[in-house]
Amino acid sequence: MSEQITVSQYIIRFLESKGITWIPGVPGGTILPLYESLAVSNIEHVLARHEQGAGFIAQGRSRSTGEVSAVFVSSGPGVANLITAVADAQRDSVPLLVFSGQVPLALMGSDAFQELPTTKIVSSIVKNVYLIQEPNQIIETLEEAYRLCGEGKIGPVWIDLPKDIQTQKITLPNRNNGSDPLIKAGTYNEHIPKGNDISLQWMELFLQEFKSILEDSKFPLLYIGGGAKKEYLRLREFVSRFNIPVVTTLMGLGIFEKDDPMNLGMMGMHGTVAANEALGVCDLLIAIGVRFDDRATGAIQKFCIQAKVIHIDIDAREIGKNKPVTLSLQKDISEILPFLLEEEFLIENKDSLLQIETWKQIPEEHPMKSILLDFASVLPMGEHFVLTDVGQHQMWVAQYFPLCQPFSWITSGGQGTMGFGLPTAIGVALSHRDSHVYCFTGDGSIMMNLQELSTLREQNLNVKIILINNEHLGLVKQQQDLFYGSLYSGSKFYFHPDFSVLCQSFEIGYFEWDWRFGVEDLGKVLEIEGPAIIELKVPSSWGVYPFVPGGKSNQEYILGQVTT
Repeated sequence: MSEQITVSQYIIRFLESKGITWIPGVPGGTILPLYESLAVSNIEHVLARHEQGAGFIAQGRSRSTGEVSAVFVSSGPGVANLITAVADAQRDSVPLLVFSGQVPLALMGSDAFQELPTTKIVSSIVKNVYLIQEPNQIIETLEEAYRLCGEGKIGPVWIDLPKDIQTQKITLPNRNNGSDPLIKAGTYNEHIPKGNDISLQWMELFLQEFKSILEDSKFPLLYIGGGAKKEYLRLREFVSRFNIPVVTTLMGLGIFEKDDPMNLGMMGMHGTVAANEALGVCDLLIAIGVRFDDRATGAIQKFCIQAKVIHIDIDAREIGKNKPVTLSLQKDISEILPFLLEEEFLIENKDSLLQIETWKQIPEEHPMKSILLDFASVLPMGEHFVLTDVGQHQMWVAQYFPLCQPFSWITSGGQGTMGFGLPTAIGVALSHRDSHVYCFTGDGSIMMNLQELSTLREQNLNVKIILINNEHLGLVKQQQDLFYGSLYSGSKFYFHPDFSVLCQSFEIGYFEWDWRFGVEDLGKVLEIEGPAIIELKVPSSWGVYPFVPGGKSNQEYILGQVTT
């Protein structure tokens, strides 16, 4: 016998069938029918204090679990406030399923209260956006949208729901005929298409060309990004087996262990000397899961000018977009690595490895290095996640923190969004309640989504916020020092809130860590369950080095001297 339910009830049942147990959001008039169905479901609602915060909370779940997450917002300002978080998800390939309320169909286009043309506004920052104009459309749309989130180059998908559509009824197919659309599924990874079957003949031709180019090179170098992190174990095996040095992007940190002798570290604007120097002289660059963005490559016309380029990526649009390639493969890295590991490559690169060792001897010491290593030395036992906001603190953590696993490292890469850290940490902690979550932020970034301290306290999550306070927008000041004659404008905060009092008002723990006097007390604070802010004050004169100025090659870096 068929069953009739409302569109909003169907959406909630669908999300339950996909294993979603909690959803962040901020309600409003046009999405209240969906919230009515949510209220009587098994899904917990996490009430954010701002729609941008809700979007980043959802990101925390997706980035730490690899699953599609959902977020609910209302129309108009709710949509506008969420855009930053969705744009961030699009740039870093994070699978979000966004549901926004919309004014009733009859009012659309009339400049009704809290109306925005959502589909027009968000179309460039999502994989697809759907406006539901007929109730039965929701059945096919949900399946397609969920699949699209995790298909190919993953990312956000948006569904806009007019208020009157949400309350209309649809007839579910008869469950006895095997056509029930609400079949429980696993993570989005199960939906990743395998593409065209790779014939053995075609694969042999590709591998033959790959082998020829690799064995002819004297200085091969791997360039690995976030698109390859799910295969980090096999990539480690590949590098170890063939002794090919590797550089990584910001998003690729943790794929290789920091002390791996073949790991030259992060490349680009704030990359290591060894990584950036190797890029300047390599004769073969094997790029996997990367998009040759400007922060990584520096001036693209000066990037790896002596090197042949092999580019492997799941997204055809990225291949050859910024850098011409010698050989390319549009495939998921999971499909090609088993074949590469079955091969035998004869690589003569001993001289290049010796050269790398000389670059590694160039000092890159910074007081923040010892601070972060001291912090890491007293972390409690158990699983932990390290997140950052955006600014100098982000680069210091990327440069010096001993990251050992790619999925425990979470930051805003392509969009570089200040305010990312706190709400994303909430989403991570909600998804991993037995883990320790550490969010490094600055006195600029923390203010961008400060209101989510209420959400953090309400959920009483085990999140420690490490606030590195230099009373400035640090990276802005640093560039004004380097390139604008120390003419400061808009980089200094002249009013400084008392974060200890702020924590009291939110009923959150507070500890001021004087990093000059050891870590004994810090270790005790980190052992305490629940949320807290750990503040450490550092001089505004500390910069992030190496520093590659805009428009320069990665080899034209500045090595600054930083003293305590």
